[in-house]
Amino acid sequence: MGFFDWFTQPTDHIISYAPGGQSLQVKITYNTKTGLFTYRGRYGTHAKFYDKDINHIDNKEVSRTHRVLLIQGHNTCLATLDVLTNLVNQNLQAWIESCGTVAYDYDQQQRGLWVNTGAVKAAIEAGPPVETANIEVEDSSEDATNTSDIVPTQDDPILRIKQLKELLDMKAITIEEFQQKKEELLNKI
Repeated sequence: MGFFDWFTQPTDHIISYAPGGQSLQVKITYNTKTGLFTYRGRYGTHAKFYDKDINHIDNKEVSRTHRVLLIQGHNTCLATLDVLTNLVNQNLQAWIESCGTVAYDYDQQQRGLWVNTGAVKAAIEAGPPVETANIEVEDSSEDATNTSDIVPTQDDPILRIKQLKELLDMKAITIEEFQQKKEELLNKI
């Protein structure tokens, strides 16, 4: 590992989010260990504030289509973020209030789909839940018998690969993450 590689290493406790997609050039990060939010906006706007200092977030209307977020502390305004579209500000506010667990995919929102990529990534890392249930079917006719059916689990590797492909198409995961998980699942077959 070279000297500059140390500075560019991704850390497991840093979560980053681009509330308006990658083209908007607005990015916010959250350090899960320290609780520090770091905002980098357009035109050189920067802000840093801690989750424990936030009292509430004011989402102020600037025009019919644009708003600005004011991160309020107990006695002071901690940060004023860029004037952004209503949808981007809504995404940014939800992400800050949830400390990174609610991260809507802006590109999917433009298509009318509200996909929380934060929850999707957490679900992939946790793996599918094992769900089984016994269902008894009763019928009073002479040829009917009591049966117990087991609901199929989501441990099916083919089903999981299809789900991963959907996540890849939504750009919720990278091609490298997709290939790695796909290989793991194919080895289970």
